[in-house]
Amino acid sequence: MCNLSQGIKEDGIAIGRAEGEAGLIMKMYKNGLTAEQIASATDKDIEEVKAIIAGKKPALA
Repeated sequence: MCNLSQGIKEDGIAIGRAEGEAGLIMKMYKNGLTAEQIASATDKDIEEVKAIIAGKKPALA
């Protein structure tokens, strides 16, 4: 696989993971977990979790 197609593939995988993580964070939030609990469970920064909950930032690794 050439470098360009490898890069595109890796970008696509990263986007898919980010969307999945954001969905998981939102599901946890809707089930009553606090942003602090979610950050602890997902090893994400509390500010990043709050931004995802507020819909301002996707969960990019």
